[in-house]
Amino acid sequence: MQNALNEAKKGVVPTALLDQPLGSLIACFPGATLVFRQHRVGFCCHADQTLSDVAKRKQLDPHVIAAELCQLPKGPLNLPDVSDVAGFINFILSRYHDVHRDELVELIALAREIEIVHGDHPDAPVGLADAFIEMADQLDMHMMKEENVLFPAMREMSMNMPISNALAMPIHCMREEHDDHSQAIHRLQKLTNNCTVPDGACSSWHRLYSSTSKLIEDLVAHMYLENSVLFPRFE
Repeated sequence: MQNALNEAKKGVVPTALLDQPLGSLIACFPGATLVFRQHRVGFCCHADQTLSDVAKRKQLDPHVIAAELCQLPKGPLNLPDVSDVAGFINFILSRYHDVHRDELVELIALAREIEIVHGDHPDAPVGLADAFIEMADQLDMHMMKEENVLFPAMREMSMNMPISNALAMPIHCMREEHDDHSQAIHRLQKLTNNCTVPDGACSSWHRLYSSTSKLIEDLVAHMYLENSVLFPRFE
């Protein structure tokens, strides 16, 4: 993957991207979900499927999608090596845990504002603020379990003893909670018409949906990196 990212930075569209899971592409290319939405590629529940497989099923050209990913202005990003468990965990904490908490506070306030000001609009996201509040509560409890229990155990195990499957049960519980987060994402998508701003919407409405789209993208990447990269080392 790293060689492919290096080629992408040079303006070359590497064929290796076609064999990368959607979750990996979302983590490496900020804005990737916008590209996937434009091609009607579902990504929330298909993060482990490769771009090639998804494109084939949808009768799309994966090379076109890969080229559009490489043209995104903020990517590609280099991910830390999971063999450095402590470094990988620190990346997850700073890039996702801290960011989710900060952004959800703003999203709750912004969603409430839109509901109050535009509640009579037929496309108003009524219930979105409550959905964010519920997500924030569930996500915070989930992340605290990782921060206080699972991640310290992973750090300790990676430094002081051969990695075993002793953490398989708590990891299983985290995976189940990730499934709940995926359902919460679907709820956000439904309430916002897949983050589609109605004609004539104000700048605050645009900002709300743009920020919601980023939150969804971050959550999908976050869960993929844990489910498919970090957790398997301890199962």
